[in-house]
Amino acid sequence: MLKRILTIAPSKCFAFRGHGLKLPQKAKCAFQRDLRLALSPQEPTHFDCANNLRLYEWSFWTSLLHLFPTPFFDGRNVPTCRTHAKLEFKKGEVTLTSLKFIHSADLHLDSPFKGKNNFPEALKEQLRASTFEAYDRLIQKAILHHVDFVLLVGDLFNEEVRSLKAQVKLREGFERLKQHGIHVYVSYGNHDYMAGTHYPISYPENVHIFNEETVRSLPFQRENNVIAQIYGFSYEQRAVTNKMVQQFVKSEKAPFHIAMLHGSLETQTEHDVYAPFSMSELYKAQMDYWALGHIHKRQELSVHPPVIYPGNIQGRSHKEYGEKGCYLVEWKDERFHCKFLPLHSFTYERLEVDCNHVGHPQELELVFEEAKRSIASTSPMLLRLTLTSSEGKLSKWESEGLIEDWMELVNERETLEEAWVWIDETVIKDIPDWDEEELKKSNYFAGEFLRNIEEVEDEEFSQYVNPLYSHRRASKWLDELTSEERKEVMQSAKELVLQQIITRGSE
Repeated sequence: MLKRILTIAPSKCFAFRGHGLKLPQKAKCAFQRDLRLALSPQEPTHFDCANNLRLYEWSFWTSLLHLFPTPFFDGRNVPTCRTHAKLEFKKGEVTLTSLKFIHSADLHLDSPFKGKNNFPEALKEQLRASTFEAYDRLIQKAILHHVDFVLLVGDLFNEEVRSLKAQVKLREGFERLKQHGIHVYVSYGNHDYMAGTHYPISYPENVHIFNEETVRSLPFQRENNVIAQIYGFSYEQRAVTNKMVQQFVKSEKAPFHIAMLHGSLETQTEHDVYAPFSMSELYKAQMDYWALGHIHKRQELSVHPPVIYPGNIQGRSHKEYGEKGCYLVEWKDERFHCKFLPLHSFTYERLEVDCNHVGHPQELELVFEEAKRSIASTSPMLLRLTLTSSEGKLSKWESEGLIEDWMELVNERETLEEAWVWIDETVIKDIPDWDEEELKKSNYFAGEFLRNIEEVEDEEFSQYVNPLYSHRRASKWLDELTSEERKEVMQSAKELVLQQIITRGSE
C-alpha cells in the first residue's frame, strides 16, 4: 500500500492516505464516458487504490484538480506510474483499472521457406531461424513493457503437423513470461487446428487456451479482481466457414471486454475466407478491443473500438513484404493506444528500376549494385528487383541467361552480415509499347491470343496447374494459389507471350 500522504487545502476536504481518495461531498465526476454519477451530499465517494494497479498518473491528478479552483499540493508526493486507468462502477464505488497487453498472431513457427534450395547454406540457416528469433523478440517485448498478458490469435505453428521443436520453443517462451507474472491467451487457427497431428506438450499454468470451436470467455484477474473478460475459440478442423462473430456476447461484468477472432472480412477475396465477419457485426458486439488474426498484412480496420490485424511476425515470401511484428496495446487517456512493434529478423522488399538507359549487358552489374545501395537499411532483406524497359533488350538478355548471371555474381559478394541485401528474384518487364485493345481487334496471332486468354475459366486454369500439385516431389514445396495469385500468374503469362510474339515479330 502506498505510504505517502498528500494533503490539499484542508478547506477542500481532499486527502490521499494510501487507502483511498476522499472527494468533497458536492463534487461531480465525468471522467469515463459511461460515468454519470452525482455524488450524494450525505456520503463521500472513494476511489479504490489497490496496491499494484499502477494507477495515479499525471492525467488522473490533472482531471481531479479541475474540481478544485485553487488547490495546493506538493508535486513531489504525487505518485507516478506506467499506465492510465479506466473508471468503472462497483457497488457504489468508482474503481480505477489499468491494462497493457501485446496482440500477436500468425507466428508460423518453424516455417520451411520453400524454394530457397539454391541459397548459400549460411543464408538458409538464417531463414530457418527467423521465425524463432521473431518469437524470442515478442517475449522480450512483453517483458520489457511489463504487460499484463499476451494474446496469440491463431496459427502459432505453420501446419497441422506441429514440429516438436516449434512446440518446445513456444513453451520456453511461455515459461519466461511466467517468471515475470505475464499471462498468455491462445487460440488455434486454420494452420494449427486442434485435430491436426502434433506431439503432446504441456504448457505452464500462466497459459490459457481456448480449446473448443465455441466462443467462450476467460477472465484476466489481478488480486482476485476480474480486470478483463477475454473471448475466443479455436479451429477444430482446418476450415471454419460459420459466422463465429455472432457468438461473441459479453458475459460477466468486467472493466474490459476483449475478443480474439482468427478470421476474415467477408468481403476479402485475396485469402481463403474463414470465420467471416462484417464491421457492423463487430461494432454490434460492443467489445472494447478486437484482436484479429489470419491476414498476414498489418491492418487497422477501426480506431473506436480498435479492430486490428497485427500481421505475421516474420515475412516468409514476397507476398508478405515490409516490416512484421505485433501490437503493444495500452489503456491511456480514456482509450486504447496501439503501437506497432517490429519483430522480424529480415524483410522482403520490392524495388523497380527503369533500364531504358542500359545499352549493354555489362551495365547490369551497376544496376544491381545501385539497387542494393538505394534500398539498404538497418535490417537485412530479400529483394525482388523489377527491371523495366520498352526496347526488348532485357528480354533478350534474360533468354540468354545474362540477367541471372549478373544477379548471382553480385549476390556472391554479399557477406550476409548485419544489414545484408540479397537479390532473391529479378522480374523483367520489357514490353514494347502497344495498344492491347487494338491488338484484340486485329486478325494477327497476338489478337487471337488475347481474345482466348480472357476466356480461360478457373476450372481450365486448374487443369493446367494440377499436375504440379500432384507431382510427388514438387507438391511439398508448393502452396495453393489464392484467387489474387491466379490473376497475377495469368497476367504474367500474358505479358510473357506478348513479349515473345511482338519482339520476335519485329526482328
